[in-house]
Formats: sequence, structure tokens, C-alpha cells
Amino acid sequence: MKKLFILSIALSLPAGAYASGAGTTAANFLKVAMSPRAVSMAGAFSAQADDPGAVFINPAGLAQFDGRAAALDFSTYLQDAKMGNLSYAGTAGGRRFGFGATFLTVGGIERRGLSDSAGVVPELGTFGSSDMAVTLAYAAKDVMPGALPRLDGGFAVKVVRSTIYDKSAVALAADVGAIYRATPKINLSLALQNFGTKMKFEEEADPLPVCLRAGLLYKASKALNVAGEVSEYLLDEKIYPAVGAEYWVRPSFALRGGYKFGYDTANLGSEAGLSLGFGVKVAGLDVDYAFLPFGDLGSVHRFGFRIGF
Repeated sequence: MKKLFILSIALSLPAGAYASGAGTTAANFLKVAMSPRAVSMAGAFSAQADDPGAVFINPAGLAQFDGRAAALDFSTYLQDAKMGNLSYAGTAGGRRFGFGATFLTVGGIERRGLSDSAGVVPELGTFGSSDMAVTLAYAAKDVMPGALPRLDGGFAVKVVRSTIYDKSAVALAADVGAIYRATPKINLSLALQNFGTKMKFEEEADPLPVCLRAGLLYKASKALNVAGEVSEYLLDEKIYPAVGAEYWVRPSFALRGGYKFGYDTANLGSEAGLSLGFGVKVAGLDVDYAFLPFGDLGSVHRFGFRIGF
């Protein structure tokens, strides 16, 4: 079952797994480090990004809202993997800043030795792996008031650490993003993520999953947001278009959905790429939920809480 889990993670993430070689990258958990709200819209969120989860997808989004807010979310991934995100956004000196932390842990992975003279591969117990990224972000409104009004910008720096069994590796990376408020109804976005150093466990080093995002948000009404996004993983040479929508049925309840193209639907099933979710506002607390089906491999559930103060 643990071997199935490793295969599942490799297939369900937008690109390859943790092996080294041409077209592969390390720290692939960064590809799914986003809030349940963004996940339920298939990740098409970089042009909206109006909550603390902006630190994970486009730092310029921190300038899209005022005040302080904090968010905590957690996920049950395939075969008992656990993932969590913590984020915060606030103001200092008239500028917006944010903090984010992402954790992923996997336990009980079967460990085996070399085959003996009889061709038997002995069991050597189990081991675990863990990943962590800590991000500090900064954003400002109207960064080019003379040349291009209504352009918001932001950047972030992050420390990434991965551990497999008794080996660990560390990398430093940066994100940069922009949101152009073209009209009162349309936002355009561009963000470059995970540009940094390589991760080296022993002799070989693998780069981080550098991602270029281009997005569009159309505010059809006060209740309906429609978004589109194209994510290109430059080193993996993979492109993933996505569409998503958020509809506030009433001020306290939203329905969300989206679809990301590019998954291996032949193996994962036709529903792979689909995402659904909802949001509820209760006494100043936002509760978010996202659901991602992966056919015979199972489903992913993500829960989150946000509060403004």
C-alpha cells in the first residue's frame, strides 16, 4: 500500500515524482501548497488571491485586501499523508506583508534491503519523510503609478527543507508576482514561483519546481467570480490550464468549482482534475472545504479556517 501511495503522489501532482534526472524536480509538495479556497477553484486563483493564502500562489494578492487575517488548513492526502498550511497577512508602515508555512509528512513507508542469495528482499522496517517551507512575503499597491496605474506587486522569499529517512536537504527560493486591475471587473496576473537553489541530499542535486502562472479574474457580479489560469512548470516542461468559479449563493455561503487540464486521466480516471468546494462565513470565521477525486486511488479532502481581525 505504501508503494501505491508513492505512485499516487507521483501521478496526482502536476508533474513527476522525487527521482533525479532530466525533467524532474525536488520539493514537489510546493505545487499543491495553496489554500482550500484556491484548490476548490482548480488553483485558478493568482488573479484573485484576496486572502492570506496569497502567500502561496501570488504575493501581490496581499495588496488586494486590507486589515489583518490568519488562516489554517489541513489535508488528508492519499494513503495517510498529512499536509497543512498556516498563513497570515497584515500591514506595517503602510505596506502589506504576509507569512506562510507549509508542512507535508508521510509515515510508514516500507524499507527493504538488497536481495540475498536466495533472491529474497528482506524487510528492514519502515521510515518516514517530511517537507517544510517557510515564506515571508511583501506587497504594495500601485507600484508604477506613473507608467502603469492600478498595478500591484509583491515578492516573497522562502526556505524549503525536505527529509527522507535520515537524509535532508535545504534550498532557498523566491516568488515574484503582479496583479493588474485592468477594469473594475477584470484582473490580470503574472507570477513566478520557486526560483532558487537546488536541493542536494547526497551527490546529485535537483532543482525546485519553478512555475510561471498567468491568470485572469472576471468579476461577473458581486456574487460571482470566474477565473482562468495557465501554469507552466518550466523545468518539468508541463503546462496546466485551469478554470474555476466562486458563487456566493448568499453573503454567508459560497459554492466553488473548477477543472485543471493536463492530468493523466487514462490512469487516474476522467474525474481527475475536477475540484469542488464551498465556503461558509460564521460569526467572523470563514470555513472552507475542497474535494478532489482521483478515481481508484481515492480522494483528497482539504479543510480550512480563516479569521480577520
